[in-house]
Amino acid sequence: MRTQNNARIVSVSEITEKIKDVLEDNMQLRSVYVRGEISNLTRRAGRFGTDYLYFTLKDAKTQLSCVMFEGVDDLEIEPQNGMSVVCEGMITVYPAYGRYQLKCYAMSEDGEGAAAAALEALKAKLLDEGVFSQKRERPKYPKKIAVVTSPTGAAVRDIENVISRRYPVTELCVVPAYVQGVNAVPSLVEGLQKAQNIGADLIIFGRGGGSSEDLDCFNSEALARAIFASKIPTISAVGHEIDTTIADLAADMRAPTPSAAAELAVPDISTLKNEIEALKERSVTAMHRKLSDCEKELSALSKDILLRSPKSRISAWEARLQNIEAALSHKIHQRLNDSEQRLLRAAQSVSDLNPLAVLSRGYAIAQKNGKAVKNSSELKVGDIIDVKLNKGGVTAEVIEKYKG
Repeated sequence: MRTQNNARIVSVSEITEKIKDVLEDNMQLRSVYVRGEISNLTRRAGRFGTDYLYFTLKDAKTQLSCVMFEGVDDLEIEPQNGMSVVCEGMITVYPAYGRYQLKCYAMSEDGEGAAAAALEALKAKLLDEGVFSQKRERPKYPKKIAVVTSPTGAAVRDIENVISRRYPVTELCVVPAYVQGVNAVPSLVEGLQKAQNIGADLIIFGRGGGSSEDLDCFNSEALARAIFASKIPTISAVGHEIDTTIADLAADMRAPTPSAAAELAVPDISTLKNEIEALKERSVTAMHRKLSDCEKELSALSKDILLRSPKSRISAWEARLQNIEAALSHKIHQRLNDSEQRLLRAAQSVSDLNPLAVLSRGYAIAQKNGKAVKNSSELKVGDIIDVKLNKGGVTAEVIEKYKG
C-alpha cells in the first residue's frame, strides 16, 4: 500500500475518537426519541445500588444497540423482550467496539411490538392446526442420525464430541444448512427434506447460541411445517434457553443446546455396558437357581420312580414277608415253649397225684374186691384183701382192726 507524501497515519482508537466527537457534537443527535421493539434485554447491577440496562431496539429493517445507566429505578414500566417502546436519549460511540449506540435517559411503552404480536399470532395458528402436537418417541438405539446445521459451526462439533463419547456406534451425517440470515429458512427446509432420504432414523437440527435476531429463522412458519411433515423424529437444538422458538414447539423433542440434544439422542454406552453386566449376573444367578431347583425336582422324581418301580415294590413286599415270617416263627416257638412248659407242669402234677408214686415212697394200697380201702371200718376180721406194693403185691387176711 502506498501513501501520499506527508500523509498522517492514525490508529483505530484515534479514528474512533474522531467519529465519536463528530456524532456527539451533532446537536440533532444529542436528544432523540427512538421507537422500536426491545430484544436481547440484560439487566446488570451498577454502581451505587442502581441497575443498568443493555438492550437492542429493532424494527423491520435494522437494529440499534442501547444502554441505560440512569433512571432505571424510576421507570414506570418493566422493560421486556418484545415490548414496543419509545426511548429518549443521545447517540454516543462505544470506543472499545467502535460501535455507535443510544444512551437512554427515559423510556415509555409504545404498545405491543409488531414482531412479537405477529409471532404470537403465528404460534396460535399453528397450535390450532395441530402442528405442535406431534411428539414421537426417539429410537432407543439410533443407527444413523442426520444433523441439519452449519457444517462449520460449533453446534456440529459439540454434537460430534458428545456422540463419539456416549455412543460411538451410531453414524452421523451432517446435512449442511444456513442457520441465520435471509437464506436460512429455505436452507433449513431443504436440509430437513434431504434428511428424509439418507436412511437416518433421527434428525437433530439447530445451531449454537445467538441473539434473538440470529434465531429469527427458527420462528418461521415454513420451517415449522417442514418439521411437522418429517417422517423421522426430530430434536430441536436451538441454543437459546431463554425463549422457546416455533421450531422448538414443532419438533418431537426440544433440547436447550446442541450438546444436550446429542445426549438426548443416544444412550450412554458405559451405562449400557453396566446394565448388560448386571443383566448377565442376574441371568447367571437365575440359571444356577433354576438348575438347582431342577436337580432337586429330578432327585425327588427319581426317588418317587424308584419307590413306585415293581422291583422296589417286590423288595418292599419281600422285606415285609420276611418280617412277618420272623414274627410268626418267633410266636410259634414261643407258643411251643409255653405249651412244653405247661405240659411239663401238668406231667409233674399228674406224677405227683399218681398213687403208684406214693408206693415208691414205701406206702402200699389195700384193695377189697378191686376197690381201694380207705378206712378200717370198711373191713372186718377174716376179710381177704389185696395189698399192692411198689413192686409186686400180696394177698392177706384181716386178723385184727384198729383205729388210727
